[in-house]
Amino acid sequence: MTDSRFKDNGERIYDFVFKYNILIECPHCMKCAKGIRKMESKFGFILQCKRCGVLSDPMIGTWGNGMFMGFNLWLRTNCCGNLLWAYNKEHLEFMDGYINSSLRERIPNKNQSLASRFPDWIKSGKNRDELSKGITKLRKRLEICE
Repeated sequence: MTDSRFKDNGERIYDFVFKYNILIECPHCMKCAKGIRKMESKFGFILQCKRCGVLSDPMIGTWGNGMFMGFNLWLRTNCCGNLLWAYNKEHLEFMDGYINSSLRERIPNKNQSLASRFPDWIKSGKNRDELSKGITKLRKRLEICE
């Protein structure tokens, strides 16, 4: 554990989904692909895989819990008996900052922030070592993708 401070600035999950590309496991070649937001559609995304050339029609659907628009996220691993996942590098960095901080400061009355919405198993200090190992695994997957 580092001697660091995490300050909740009110980031929401939407900040990581709509500002950055989503890293998805390509259903054709099983390599890292991107979910890219279509500018003309607020919620529409396309799947683009530079390895096998797949380019999907605009996708609209649900996301969360290790999935995005019906596809597995690239950054996902089993951890603490649960699924640890991130949409992209920026989301992973946010979680790493939260998990490995010695002091976590929250904005009062901000129940919509991502930090306030983490499940108890991520918030628990007893899982910090295993969560750090999970973050390291996801970083290695991220290196393959870049």
